[in-house]
Amino acid sequence: MVTNAIMEAKTHMKPQGDIGNMQAAAGDLGNGAVHILTIPFPAAGHILPHIDFIHQLLLRGLKVTILVTPKNLHFLNPILSLYSSSNNVETLVLPFPSHPSIPPGVENMVGFPISFGPIFMEAMAELYNPLFQWFQTHPSPPVAIISDMLLSSWVNTLSSNLNIHQLTFMVTNANSTLPLVRKGMKKLSPSMEQFAKNAVVPSLKSWGIIFNTFLELDGDKMEIIKEEFTEHDRLWAIGPLLPIKATNNERGGPSSIPRDEVIAWLDSCNRVNSVVFIGFGSQISLTKLQMEAIASALEESRVRFIWGIKGDSQNMVPLGFEDRLAGKGVVIKGWVPQQAILDHQAVGSYLTHCGWNSALEGLLGGALLLAWPMQVDHFDNTNLLVDELGVAIRACEGLTTVPDPNKLARVLSKSVSADQPERARAMKLRQAALDAIQMHGSSYTALNSLVETLSCIRK
Repeated sequence: MVTNAIMEAKTHMKPQGDIGNMQAAAGDLGNGAVHILTIPFPAAGHILPHIDFIHQLLLRGLKVTILVTPKNLHFLNPILSLYSSSNNVETLVLPFPSHPSIPPGVENMVGFPISFGPIFMEAMAELYNPLFQWFQTHPSPPVAIISDMLLSSWVNTLSSNLNIHQLTFMVTNANSTLPLVRKGMKKLSPSMEQFAKNAVVPSLKSWGIIFNTFLELDGDKMEIIKEEFTEHDRLWAIGPLLPIKATNNERGGPSSIPRDEVIAWLDSCNRVNSVVFIGFGSQISLTKLQMEAIASALEESRVRFIWGIKGDSQNMVPLGFEDRLAGKGVVIKGWVPQQAILDHQAVGSYLTHCGWNSALEGLLGGALLLAWPMQVDHFDNTNLLVDELGVAIRACEGLTTVPDPNKLARVLSKSVSADQPERARAMKLRQAALDAIQMHGSSYTALNSLVETLSCIRK
């Protein structure tokens, strides 16, 4: 049973008001004079934090042009809506380059496994010539490019040939970046070695590097990167970036259940920390056996839950599951209003793949992370949060691993029914993250420093 003290702490701990604008009080540092081009990578887990980052640049007075392809333009709706009366944000919409391994009409990685990452990187590199020509003909072209980490290899070359600066926006943290570039730190699979060579290593050769993390969590690893891999100190920790708030624009895409209905259901759960949220992001597809194991664990644990699934033919809950647990939980197919769910005081824990965006959202929402790392940086994030910091619990591990339903049921049940030391430590880390993005905090100061640096650039 949750104690009154913890219930009170949870109520005050949950973000109140427009938390998405907590980093926003810096004023017009850029004075609208400096023009920057930003290039997100076409995957939801990259585009969304990139947009939140752009929001912070716009709040500080920079002029930003965002490069997207036509079918990714909808991701920009919230920020375009928010700045509809401003001349400081523009879009550059270029056709998505064709690629023999990407089906016609597909322009982002939603629904594709991580193995398609290098293929999309190859396709995006074909934008080099159109972009070069755009710069040559623009009456007032950008003085710098900020690109996603996965695009650094060719954007570095483009920037050099244009004689402008290039900065890399890292959607991962420094802790998970180090193993990819530090020889001998850990053995990488051949595919990950190639990934590190083609994507991560070039990103560290950029003129500037921007991490969605905060110094109090990641400062020591950033210092190692600075000492071992860069020849400058233009590294900024500007996170955790918070989702922008824009009226009447759903973040990401459509859902099978409207956000208001999801929140209304959570409101009906009159106990703080009593709901488990289950979600594995836009890239992970669970197997039939994994779906059955989770369903069985939920049934056995009898916890209240929200389960976000991709909604395709593979990710289907077992027949009869929703009927048997009617009223006990909500299954959302398609896009999930994840941050709104995690911010609700009824949500106590979060079974997650531990991608960095999701980990930060869970941490900020005050949910106890139940980590099930599956690929790429998930394992390093889990090691950091579970083993080094003790702020999360390891629930399972591996992309194809099928958890024991009985053991998973116990983890789920305990996560919402008992006080755990991990939760107390997580609350301290959460406060450190919130302090970092408040006025005069480390990330707030770093954002101002970044904008001041960009504002001093002249062609």
